[in-house]
Amino acid sequence: MSEQPSGPGRIRSKTAGHIVVGTDGSDRAYKAVSWAAERAIARGLPLLVVMVIPGPQVGRTFTAMNESFQEQFKGRCQQRLNAEVEQLRREYPEVDVSSELVEGYASYVLAQASKDAAQVVVGARGRGAPVSVKLLGGVSDAVTTHSHGPVAVITDESWENQNGPVIVGIDDSNEARAAARVAFEAADLRKVPLVVIHAWDYAMIGTPWEYDIWDESMSQIMDELTAQIKNVFADVQAQYPDVEVDLRVIDSSPAQALIDASVDAGLVVVGSRGRGGFAGLLLGSTSKRVLREAHCPVIVTRAEQTDKKANGKRKR
Repeated sequence: MSEQPSGPGRIRSKTAGHIVVGTDGSDRAYKAVSWAAERAIARGLPLLVVMVIPGPQVGRTFTAMNESFQEQFKGRCQQRLNAEVEQLRREYPEVDVSSELVEGYASYVLAQASKDAAQVVVGARGRGAPVSVKLLGGVSDAVTTHSHGPVAVITDESWENQNGPVIVGIDDSNEARAAARVAFEAADLRKVPLVVIHAWDYAMIGTPWEYDIWDESMSQIMDELTAQIKNVFADVQAQYPDVEVDLRVIDSSPAQALIDASVDAGLVVVGSRGRGGFAGLLLGSTSKRVLREAHCPVIVTRAEQTDKKANGKRKR
């Protein structure tokens, strides 16, 4: 979606317990809308499709527009949103869908919705971004950075393997524990295995002449790491005894390990920041890179908000 300055704006419709998806009416955005509809049906949740447009006091361009033109513009946007919802109902007759046209900042509106929505879904880039540029758009980047709850990002390149495993990156941070909860719920709903990945590049923490010492100790280190990582998700695993878990402790950068695993996956879940992230950073380097390069949809979780929402099982 295209980001332009305006007043912040808010969704008037109920968002609590809904999957909320943003659209700008483009084919790219509809890929995210379709994904959100499938998730809403699978989880038995209502879907709210939101189109955010610039308000009447938007910079020089919109200030110069007369009231009649502004109403025409808003009417055309409403028509496009209505047409998209009708298409959605034809393709997914089971979905409980509503829509709303909101005037304001798209990133602000969707980030605010994440406070109580079951999940917010966004496309990677809007109508005007070139396909050849493998970057997140301004809206998706801002929503994942400032969200209060789980946000799913559906990129142009992402392909969801319906029978593929759910992948989750784990360390001993609170964000990783939140990601584990979301990932176990998703794997349980999809009836697929869960691949838990803990990646670390031990060659980066020593000097070349120390590598042979690391190699000699690696077996013991790997055993201890495996036990520690199992302990991180032991409580949530007990809630989902039917989920098959494949724990992998890998010598690699965390981002690259998750990107590689995403090739055949149905979903990747990652915390907003890992153990090594600075407290002031809202989105860490690993989650940023995974969002841009993963081959399947990605959900970014945030620890404190996810913990508040975890009152009973919530399926992904």
